[in-house]
Amino acid sequence: MTEEIQNNKLKILGKLAASLTHEIRNPLSALKLNLEYLNMSIDKFSEEDAECIRASLDAVERIQILIDNTLTFSRNKNERYSYHSINYIAKQAIEMIQNTAAGKSIDITTNFEPNIPKLKFNKDKMLQVALNLITNAIEASGKNSEILISTYLTPDNSVVFEVKDQGIGISENDKNKIFTDFYTNKQNGTGLGLSVCKMLLDEIGASIDFSSELNVGTKFFVTFPKSLIEEEYETKNSNS
Repeated sequence: MTEEIQNNKLKILGKLAASLTHEIRNPLSALKLNLEYLNMSIDKFSEEDAECIRASLDAVERIQILIDNTLTFSRNKNERYSYHSINYIAKQAIEMIQNTAAGKSIDITTNFEPNIPKLKFNKDKMLQVALNLITNAIEASGKNSEILISTYLTPDNSVVFEVKDQGIGISENDKNKIFTDFYTNKQNGTGLGLSVCKMLLDEIGASIDFSSELNVGTKFFVTFPKSLIEEEYETKNSNS
């Protein structure tokens, strides 16, 4: 019965997302376009007005992420995959979310493996995973803290994308629930961010895990197996 209730929830969410998304996206795009236009001349405004513009842009970006999460969760499509750099995806995500981090005086630092192989995935979906994880890290972090984003190869040649914060951490009671659909302890959360990440990674055979200590911080790491690595990289390294 519990599984049937959950399936009904998903069906309702799918119908709701499909009916609302077009109504929301058009005015949201107009808002974003106008705010970006104002942001181009941000030096002409007072500091107070400039801060309002930046805050509004951050809010629009957050709404966009929530919409994308809901849409991704509610639809089931077979996507075509190609090879992309996880470093490039991570840099894109950081650029998109930088203003939000700056608003809390959070320093985002990176430690990317320069010779990381390309991986087979859908770049838009992987960007969504990166945005979700970095957004969660920002929301969990206090002011004047640091978020470290890394990529590296493991001894067995798996590729890891890692997001580490100095935030509030995850309680023992919550650790076994955070990937559950609709679970959240945030006042304005949907409970879909991490479950969407897991679903998107499951689709390609990648995995997500974490370690966390309460009031110390949390580290999320996405592991891409060798089967997703570009064949040219495998051939090159096997011949070297």
